[in-house]
Amino acid sequence: MGWIAAVLSGILAGLSYPTLFFGHALPNLGWLAFFCWVPLFYFLTCASVRRVFVLSFVAGLFHYSVSMYWLYTAMNSFGGISPLVSVAVLFLFIFVLSGYLSLIFVISQWIINRTGWNALWVRPWVWVALEFLRGHLPMGGLPWSQIGYSQGGFLPFIQNADLFGVYGVTFLLVVSNETLTLLFSKWRRHETAGVFPKVAMVFVLFTINLAYGFFRLEQSGPAPLKTLPIGIVQGNIPQEDKWDPQIAGEIVSVFRDATTGLEEAGAELILWPEASFPISVPYDQDNFEYEIGNANSSVLLGTVTRSHHPSSLRRSFYNSALLVSGDHQILDYYHKRHLVPFGEYIPWKEILFFAKKLTSQVGDLVPGEDYRPIRYNGNLLGVLICYEDIFPEIARQMVSKGAHALVNLTNDAWYGTSSAAYQHQVFSQFRSIETRRALVRATNTGISSLIDRNGKIVWQGGLFERKNYFTELPLYSDRSVYVKIGDLLPIFSLILILGMIL
Repeated sequence: MGWIAAVLSGILAGLSYPTLFFGHALPNLGWLAFFCWVPLFYFLTCASVRRVFVLSFVAGLFHYSVSMYWLYTAMNSFGGISPLVSVAVLFLFIFVLSGYLSLIFVISQWIINRTGWNALWVRPWVWVALEFLRGHLPMGGLPWSQIGYSQGGFLPFIQNADLFGVYGVTFLLVVSNETLTLLFSKWRRHETAGVFPKVAMVFVLFTINLAYGFFRLEQSGPAPLKTLPIGIVQGNIPQEDKWDPQIAGEIVSVFRDATTGLEEAGAELILWPEASFPISVPYDQDNFEYEIGNANSSVLLGTVTRSHHPSSLRRSFYNSALLVSGDHQILDYYHKRHLVPFGEYIPWKEILFFAKKLTSQVGDLVPGEDYRPIRYNGNLLGVLICYEDIFPEIARQMVSKGAHALVNLTNDAWYGTSSAAYQHQVFSQFRSIETRRALVRATNTGISSLIDRNGKIVWQGGLFERKNYFTELPLYSDRSVYVKIGDLLPIFSLILILGMIL
């Protein structure tokens, strides 16, 4: 039965995130996250550390296979890697993530077996600490499919992210699963001793969290400094066409014509997605040499850039956002700092030589030197390129340096019609709540959207459609508790579990 419980927990956990199979979206199943781990937790009670490792690893295999299957599409359809190798790399990746998950259970069980403490007092802290580490290690980390991100559709529950980040939500979800496991175990054994105080404490904790969430959603909050009229061009350029030099002119025409129309509609700033301009350009010269359709407005466009100084011994290319004025002046730029392993550069090239095709369309890029907002007309915009918005510390640094709003320029065409684009948007919801900033998403193939400071999706576009959007972006200057204190909860959790181990 333990094996069945592990598989069941893994599948239910994987389905708790936004999910598409074969182009068909499942309904919001985020509520599964409140009890999906109960089957596994129950069968791990009093188990040996070895059994805990095996069962939790199996659960992880199913969890990440369901929630992150779309990585195969990126490697095979657009990376040029054969199906066999793509499957092998995908499962290697899933094995690493499952190892992280197993480590949570192994450390928890090791502490529980030696102290006799209830898992309710141990596992939530270990879970938060290890998910924090997974967001940083290895290769900069990958926080995708952390259980807190299952709750993008339950806004009252996730407002505490402005205090503790996504980790506060993760903590409560693990507590929920542990409490239900405790109740089920006691019911099976017809025991009641010691249950009521624990359940009462958890009930109070959840009541306080929901009360805080509804309070934050009901209050108007500070008035915006101003509202910026912006346009978004969702060009819907197929991934296989983006770097074809023979049709570069056609691609520029799509964005140029859309820019002209949005400017006529009243947009002061027009956003082009990540790598939307298909020609490499210098970032450090005064003039932008191409016509992009703006006369009075400014354009913030994504492109691959390089320095125009010939004295550089090594020609470095960056994934950049350029701010271009109506008179073709380059006003500011931001180089993406957190690059995608195997998508924008290949780590450990000597070992992973077979993965070189993944970067064939964009080259081997160099990270920027700093996370810094772009200055536009006296205001600061925190630009998050591609998956930089999945890392809470990046948005927090942008806002701590004065960003009045967040802008995500991304291209999710790599993942086809899959769960990835919808899951990606949930990350942006959390970044908005954590920093209490409005966030606008400009995407190549979708999902373009506007998210308010409470994580509510004000509007969103479709997937794989060519469309232009006009919206109003509010700018704020207040700072949330999370922006001020950072990742205090996971750091405290790390210190706590080290103390437990000692």
